[in-house]
Amino acid sequence: MSFTKLFSIVSLLSVALCASAQSPPANRPTGGSICTTKPFLVETVLPPNLNDNGGTPFPNKTFATYPTYTALSVGVQNYTCGDAGTWAPAGAITYLYDISCLPLEHHKPFTSFIAGLWEAAPPSVTADDIVSWTESMSPGVALGIHYWVADPVNATSGKIFAKWDFGASERMTNDTHKDHAFLVASESSVVPDPFDPVFNSAWLVEPVLVVDGQKSGELADQVFRINSNGGQAPNTTCRPNFDFLQVKSTLDFLFYGGHWADTIF
Repeated sequence: MSFTKLFSIVSLLSVALCASAQSPPANRPTGGSICTTKPFLVETVLPPNLNDNGGTPFPNKTFATYPTYTALSVGVQNYTCGDAGTWAPAGAITYLYDISCLPLEHHKPFTSFIAGLWEAAPPSVTADDIVSWTESMSPGVALGIHYWVADPVNATSGKIFAKWDFGASERMTNDTHKDHAFLVASESSVVPDPFDPVFNSAWLVEPVLVVDGQKSGELADQVFRINSNGGQAPNTTCRPNFDFLQVKSTLDFLFYGGHWADTIF
């Protein structure tokens, strides 16, 4: 069976799950998740040993009781070769789509299944293709794009910060506030992946970056990055300041607070 046909079957399964979920009210404001996220309590799906393996621990509570958005992220983590001949993180580029119609406890296995498809995909298939195929099966699930930007406070610091942008999402088409549907965040918690830290990228808590007293976007006030599949650089040497590497990555983001928090029904 071809990769395209296999992914189409998975997409149809996702559509069926969405169809069986609670439907949003007809007069609902634009901008929020497709299905309600009020039952989603992330502490019920976090492993009990999450903070046992070093790093900066996850907090006991989230910014808000339930997330405004839950997103599946499919793309690549980028690495450059540092002076020591080892791989150094250089941001990411991933595409996001709404998985709010799946129960929270199903997010991890669904994300792992999509990760298997992404890992098996031939080089001609991009993360954008995966989102496009899913969007064709279930219009409206595409949320936006995730990438990294230069330090907004000090452009010469060499630091980079995560950014999410939902401004071009179908959900935002008629939203008068869509120009603010982005977020630049810092990192307050970083822990190794609790299942396979050698292969999977770290789990993070990322609060909105505040610059000169202003939040850097209104998409959310806090993001949890969990359920990582892949993303870590291999333990190999490289040619300093010459080699560049992209590692496939699939994971979940939960966005808390922000301008669209009151659209959740």
